[in-house]
Amino acid sequence: MRRRSRRTFLGHLGATAAAVQVGSLVGEAAWQPATDFDLLIAGGRVIDPGQHLSAVRDVAIRYGRIAAIGENIPRDQARQVFDAADKLVTPGLIDLHSHVYEHGTPLGVNSDLVGIQSGVTTIVDAGTTGASMFPGFRRFVIDGARTRIYALLNLSTAGCCTDEIYLDPRLVNTRAAARVIEANRDLILGLKVRVRGRREDLDHDVATMTTARELADEVGLPIMMHWSTEPALLDIMRAGDILTHPFNPPTERSSNVFGSQMEQADAVLPQILELADRGIFTDGQLATTHHQWDVSEKATSQGWYPDVISTDLARTPEQIPASVLLPMSQFLHLGMSLDQVIAGVTTNPARALAYPETVGSLEPGSPADVAVLELEQGRFTFGDGSRPEPQTRELSQQFMNVATVKGGVLVKGGLDG
Repeated sequence: MRRRSRRTFLGHLGATAAAVQVGSLVGEAAWQPATDFDLLIAGGRVIDPGQHLSAVRDVAIRYGRIAAIGENIPRDQARQVFDAADKLVTPGLIDLHSHVYEHGTPLGVNSDLVGIQSGVTTIVDAGTTGASMFPGFRRFVIDGARTRIYALLNLSTAGCCTDEIYLDPRLVNTRAAARVIEANRDLILGLKVRVRGRREDLDHDVATMTTARELADEVGLPIMMHWSTEPALLDIMRAGDILTHPFNPPTERSSNVFGSQMEQADAVLPQILELADRGIFTDGQLATTHHQWDVSEKATSQGWYPDVISTDLARTPEQIPASVLLPMSQFLHLGMSLDQVIAGVTTNPARALAYPETVGSLEPGSPADVAVLELEQGRFTFGDGSRPEPQTRELSQQFMNVATVKGGVLVKGGLDG
């Protein structure tokens, strides 16, 4: 066996690092190969809003991480090549608001079905479990899932979704919640509070949110709260918190961007427009019961869009498991640009929570989570959560997942070359 001196070995490492750094420059035409890549995703339109990148590029992966993004990276430098010509290549998608405790609650769906099989490499379960349920969720779902799962802990020990904070005041146990959070800091990224948002419940909701605020500040985590337009509730929220469900149908039990219950304004309310300036994220769904087409069309026609696109129930109104690809298609129909839609499921949800590792990015050095998508053309009917009959709209295109890479491993999709 040929032996190399330590100086030669260190020189080789230096040359390798230099070559990777040169190749990492987005848009650089000249490529200086170093060592072989494990996987090359070649020729797709790479969209990474966090890098202000939207162009035809190649994505090279080595040792489970993004090694480089560049033009015309030689295919013979990669052990495997995926031809992504005419496809969209994005960071692995993030569903910031889902419910994936399958078999543990009636709402739960299979995390990998709505996850890696759909280009979603990171899911945040938004409050399915509270302190008494989270250990089972971790043991029986999170630890065995191929999709990366984080969680928001429900303020109620019983979890969701049966008006949990209204059933019994003893279910709000901040000591138990703090213990579970401290024992699971690697997975629990925030608190979930499911207020009703109704004026007649305001005193109860303010008291509950005040308790949640004290706990959140104690453990250093943000709060995700169900939608309300009540200033007394919104004033409890702080920068980094999340308000979810902006497009609820107007009913006696709900609020949306235009008001509370059946009192609907002509324009998005000022206190909602102020949320962005306050550093509060908004999280919107279109494919679930928390959506009415009339509401979303009215809001988006005024130029208002949520920061984050998610699923919530991870089911269509027909109770069919659905991934974030569905609301992505609907937001594109509502006038969001393609790059804005991708930001809503990558860069923006990555900013909304303090994940233990980099997600939602193709920046070199990041974990190699990648979604390869295409926009299927045709006629597609999408319903909403209106009762008793859903409103429907016909879309001319919808997102489809072609391939998914998680941690550098091609977990869905064939290989070419």
